[in-house]
Amino acid sequence: MLRSRAVMAAGQPSESIVRAAIEWQMRLRAEPASAELQRQLHDWLAQDEQHDQAWQRLQQMAGLFRLNPLGDAAQAIPLLQRAEADLSRRRMLKLLGLTAGSVTLLAAASAPVWRTDFATATGETRRLELPGDVEVLLNTGSSIDVHDQELLLRSGEALVEGAQWQLRCAFAECVGHRARMSVREYDNRSEIRVAQGEVLVRAAAGQRQLLAGEGLAVSARGMSPLGRGALDPFAWTRGLLVVNDIRLVDFLAEAGRYRHGWLGCDPAVADLRLSGVFRLAEPELMLRNITHLLPVALVERTRWWVRVVPIA
Repeated sequence: MLRSRAVMAAGQPSESIVRAAIEWQMRLRAEPASAELQRQLHDWLAQDEQHDQAWQRLQQMAGLFRLNPLGDAAQAIPLLQRAEADLSRRRMLKLLGLTAGSVTLLAAASAPVWRTDFATATGETRRLELPGDVEVLLNTGSSIDVHDQELLLRSGEALVEGAQWQLRCAFAECVGHRARMSVREYDNRSEIRVAQGEVLVRAAAGQRQLLAGEGLAVSARGMSPLGRGALDPFAWTRGLLVVNDIRLVDFLAEAGRYRHGWLGCDPAVADLRLSGVFRLAEPELMLRNITHLLPVALVERTRWWVRVVPIA
């Protein structure tokens, strides 16, 4: 295996390698379905163990920052050269193994998510006990702000429970009364589901009162009721992924939220159907289990790159 000449110190990737890893991250976000790009990334990772180390550490940070598709590392790096007192920034530097004067990672230019009050990394959940007997459970890769009695979900997914609470998300404002509710953010909508109590949902298109068992998708275009889908929306709060007759490609997209790296499938098996109960704490075992349920195999170029293919 080739060795990089530019290494900062033993066990630490050089600044140039971290810059390259950042560029790969942004390219993948721009073209997530490109098989050729995945092949090129695999080749780059195989060139030097420092490449793989920098990439792994970058993936560990995926839950702390929502990385925007900025033009290149030269534009992105200065955005995080900010105050040393910022706790999330110090955590990032520690994970990367870099000093304060070294290269830093990416952040959104307008509203940096490291300023949020609470956040989770990939595969992590976090329970918050707030004033007024309100509890919040954050799912993988999520972040939330707390302002007095108001909650602001900035990214990801959260379960809120309590006698009285108010939560804002991307497309709506929710007011709960003795309610237990989950909210999940997508690129173009917020999905709100009530498990207990009553929730008033206000949005640009109007307002709706939701009762236990009801759900609502809210977007810039309006509101639409949510029926029962292939995915149990509350199973993650029990550490489970519960699916019923879900397409394999959709299952992998959901499972990929709880593990680092790239996870995809061959188009030939994308529409295979799957039902089952899977433990989120064991993402690798979860993938191996589907090989016993469907006529598929796993191709693993690295532990960060997995593709599901038909059995040869």
